[in-house]
Amino acid sequence: MEVPGVDIQVLDYRWNVGEQIQELEHDFILRYRPFPAQVSVAARLPEGDLQNFGQLMFFPADVEIRTASANNNELTRNIMCRFDAGWFRKVWSGSSNWSKEELSRCFDMRNLRIEQAIQRLGAEAADPGFASSLMVESLATVIAIEIARYFEDMKEPLRVRTRDGKLSQADLNRIYEYVDSFSNRCPSIEDIADLCDISAAHLRRSFKKTTGKTVHEYVEELRLKKAQSLLAETDLPLKEISYRLGFADSSTFSSTFKRSSGETPSGYRYRFRQ
Repeated sequence: MEVPGVDIQVLDYRWNVGEQIQELEHDFILRYRPFPAQVSVAARLPEGDLQNFGQLMFFPADVEIRTASANNNELTRNIMCRFDAGWFRKVWSGSSNWSKEELSRCFDMRNLRIEQAIQRLGAEAADPGFASSLMVESLATVIAIEIARYFEDMKEPLRVRTRDGKLSQADLNRIYEYVDSFSNRCPSIEDIADLCDISAAHLRRSFKKTTGKTVHEYVEELRLKKAQSLLAETDLPLKEISYRLGFADSSTFSSTFKRSSGETPSGYRYRFRQ
């Protein structure tokens, strides 16, 4: 599906063992890979370091992209949103010289709003509805703005300030959103503290005083809710759900789920669907 300045495609790409890619595009490209959750190929950053590709990836215009060799034969599904460079730069000019840190964030983006928006674009491209072109234009604009904010926020870390030892509701909401945006692993206390520009100890105290629970308790509750949703609403195998939620393996996931909910994942899925 194509509208002025934006082209949306849903496509399959097969990686072959040993395959490498080296390319330079003059458009800005956003890709979302619904499956598989993880691939064996990685991007080469400046100075030769490797960065695994996440499910959400952004490729800046006029920046050469190189990958290491693929380790496996893999079929991937991709939703690709290609932005004309002129169109995109009306929203955000982008970095003039993409740093190693910025490129690392490009290839494994963690932003729930962008992920949800490109999923909607993919659904619209696959099955256009009423006023589809207007919907695509609107979503594409939202995505471009969110991409700009994603990188601009790197320049100004969230500086959380507490009052009477408590976090404000706005700061709590940003922490909640940050934690919720993670897939394939759980953010650590240090990750969240770095986001807030406060010490891990300060975060532990203020979060507990504000919410009545520890950060770890909150993260585990969120993982349980996500697990329940995936078990109830999808047919994904336990191994895939375990990976998506950041568990080491399906047995660890099963034991954690049972300890938290009182029943096994399979038992919960069966009961919910009766």
